[in-house]
Amino acid sequence: MKKLLSSSIALGVLALAAFATNANSGLSVGEKVSAFHPTHVSGPLKDSTNCFPCTFKNRPQVQVWVNGDSMENVAAIAKMLDAKMRDDREFKALIVFVTNDAATTAKALKAAGKMPGLETVGMAYLSPKDEAITAYKINLSGDVKNTVFVYKDWTVAAKMVNLKGDETGLKSLGQAVGSVAK
Repeated sequence: MKKLLSSSIALGVLALAAFATNANSGLSVGEKVSAFHPTHVSGPLKDSTNCFPCTFKNRPQVQVWVNGDSMENVAAIAKMLDAKMRDDREFKALIVFVTNDAATTAKALKAAGKMPGLETVGMAYLSPKDEAITAYKINLSGDVKNTVFVYKDWTVAAKMVNLKGDETGLKSLGQAVGSVAK
């Protein structure tokens, strides 16, 4: 019985370690965001490759890095962030799509940026080979669909991996935004 219990615990620890490794992505709370230059398709930096954190400096900000997430989930997150930006002019949000197909992604993001409730949130894209992927510690495995950073003064205050755009996920994101956008 002890042997079976020990084996079960060992398997559980291994499974947990594997899950944690695969589901981990991004800078940790307390780490600093850095400059990067995605191609902006909509939002305040539209038609530029300006650095988002450099432009908005110490303001409260959110970056959502998307790697294969469903557009329905991303749209739900983006709509909530768009509404927060309308309520607080200091707050800024950017959705960054990691893609190998820049032309198709740009076209889709241009269309999305015109949808009601998505006019103010920034949407941009960059290549999975961009140095920002390494700098931000973005996990591009299929297990990680999105990585969310909430930060102010360049310092990450909250991080979420595989955030769901459901009531619970959006409430959690809203609370994190509220903690930096006081």
